[in-house]
Amino acid sequence: MSSLLDKLLHFAIGLGVGVMFWAGLEHYHRSAARVINPLVFLIMLVWGASGLFLFRKLGIPLLSHTVFYMAVPDWDLPLYKLTRLRFLIHRSWPFHSVLIPLLGLGLWLWLSRRPGLSRWQRIGLSTLRDGAIGLSVGMSAHLIWDALLSSTRRGFYIHGFSSGTSLLWLLFNVALGLGLPFLIAGALNHTGRVNLSE
Repeated sequence: MSSLLDKLLHFAIGLGVGVMFWAGLEHYHRSAARVINPLVFLIMLVWGASGLFLFRKLGIPLLSHTVFYMAVPDWDLPLYKLTRLRFLIHRSWPFHSVLIPLLGLGLWLWLSRRPGLSRWQRIGLSTLRDGAIGLSVGMSAHLIWDALLSSTRRGFYIHGFSSGTSLLWLLFNVALGLGLPFLIAGALNHTGRVNLSE
């Protein structure tokens, strides 16, 4: 499979999963769908699922860099080349997981509880929250495609895991990456803060 076709398939799966996630928000958590910035959600969704590969041909120096071109789960490729750390060999567990966006959501939860936030701090925190939710859904979509590939081709492994453990790892992270942001969205009130009283 060519690199472009692979990215297009990741992109299509990402959009499909993103549309289903957003439809779930509209149906079950309408107030969250009104608070979450759809543009930030979409950009991070695509970045997590397939990378912003469409920007590479625009000739914008910053956006054509590898970090933007590649999907976040594939960042272990350049990091391994740079560091030679064995746990970063491609399809490493830290990157073929939803650890990065969930850390972002955790940081948002922690910082948003601080009293006396300025308007700009609240805007920054909302962007962090919406970006982490979009990234989590996008990376989950990437992992869904990898799980589908693992069932059709031999030799798909998370580095250091057996084939069965790799598939369980992907499925666990997909459930966490879609479920936790959905639960957090359900707890958002009309101001975008988590309502713990319900």
